Amino acid sequence: MSVAENFFTYWYFHIPNFILAALIYTLIGRYLLGLLFSKKPEAVILRVFESITDPILKVVRFITPAVVPNGLVLVFAVAWLMAARMFWFLTCVAAGMSPSVGV
Repeated sequence: MSVAENFFTYWYFHIPNFILAALIYTLIGRYLLGLLFSKKPEAVILRVFESITDPILKVVRFITPAVVPNGLVLVFAVAWLMAARMFWFLTCVAAGMSPSVGV
């Protein structure tokens, strides 16, 4: 089975997995850019990453206990998304809906 056939056959597995991975890496990128450009509030790339990830952080702030400081909400967002990605993977494997590893 070719890569394209595999993708279209298991689109319900690949698309959510890809979206969750993209969100995780975008949050990690925001964290790293925040470290690099913390003294430069006019950095456009940082503002773009913040505008993309702020809705995610608002949802995570809502479900994360209030004891967690705002600075750690980004770390919790990555952890929650990794947990969601793992849950999706295990659910698909348990239901027999994941692609096989071999040929």
